[in-house]
Amino acid sequence: MKVEDFDNLPEMSVEPEGEGTETITIPFNPGLIRIRRDPFTLGELVDKIEHKEVNFQTSFQRKDDLWDNVKQSRLIESLLLRLPLPAFYFDEQKNDEDLYDAGVWNVIDGLQRCSVFSHFIVKKDRNLENLEFLSKFNGFGYDQLPRGLQRQIMQTPLTVYVVEGGTPEEVKFNIFKRINTGGLVLTAQEIRHAMNPGIPADFVAELANIKSFKKATCDIIKTARMEDRDFTTRFISFYLQSYENYQPDLDSFMAKGLKKLKITTLEQREAIKSDFDKAMRTAIAVFGNDAFRKRNSINDRRKPINKPLFEVLSVTFAQLTDIERKKLQENKKKFKKKFIELNNNSNFRYSISSGTSQRESVFRRFKSIKNIMNETLNA
Repeated sequence: MKVEDFDNLPEMSVEPEGEGTETITIPFNPGLIRIRRDPFTLGELVDKIEHKEVNFQTSFQRKDDLWDNVKQSRLIESLLLRLPLPAFYFDEQKNDEDLYDAGVWNVIDGLQRCSVFSHFIVKKDRNLENLEFLSKFNGFGYDQLPRGLQRQIMQTPLTVYVVEGGTPEEVKFNIFKRINTGGLVLTAQEIRHAMNPGIPADFVAELANIKSFKKATCDIIKTARMEDRDFTTRFISFYLQSYENYQPDLDSFMAKGLKKLKITTLEQREAIKSDFDKAMRTAIAVFGNDAFRKRNSINDRRKPINKPLFEVLSVTFAQLTDIERKKLQENKKKFKKKFIELNNNSNFRYSISSGTSQRESVFRRFKSIKNIMNETLNA
């Protein structure tokens, strides 16, 4: 998509990004990738499910138990017909200091299949229906099946891959992106959310629910597929890590940002939340309903929300003092005039449109906004 093509989009939308072609400049050490293939049977997986050692609620947007009963029944029929199942992928969460900790497996790929096993074999609240080849078992629950078929189900061999706990988060993220090839491809934010349960996931969601954020973005950023949380994750990542430390790719930078967030104190998170709220209120005071959007002229039509502009403006506004915010609001006409001039600079336009994740682009947009901010405040 060319830079000029981004202008021909409806205003009530989020502008798609062109991240550019810059490759990762700090490649991962292959030795850090720790994935083991466990020889597993379905019975062993069911045992872990029964003992709550398999976590279905991994904060993926997709949910468990989405298949209708016919599709669930056909999966069980496949087991009865001895048909092989696709591989399962899990993320291991384990206390390495406890030798006896069984750990918990977060489901990465195979969520719906695990859900079927949970309902049919463990909870026993599903009966088979509309089977294609074994119709005589329609209406049967697990306990009604002949003992020989129960044994056959439990002895079914599975291909199970476990991403071990010692694998660095940014490496895990890239592993998950490559694994993520199923019917419902996950967004990058859904993967981040699943990989960062607890404080990071909860705090990102908390920021996305702040009224000032919704108002500053005209309440048009979709919560489906966690797009709103992608915005707040960007803010957190560049707030906790200076843009000067940025190295491609953006996904890895954001993963490191969430890792830093995980070790913050409650007091620190409250300060981040307060600064984010102030940044959103400043955006509203300065831009009104035009915040985080490109503008080529005063009379230009309103453009869609631009993620890189949100990223740089939210962080820049958050880092201002209260006195500076007040002065910015008093001189908002001057700032907006400089902002329009900046939008007409081809290099800056490229940094927020076509090459957004390139190191040079990240530096350019942060330095450019910082420059016009200083010019406004020091005039």
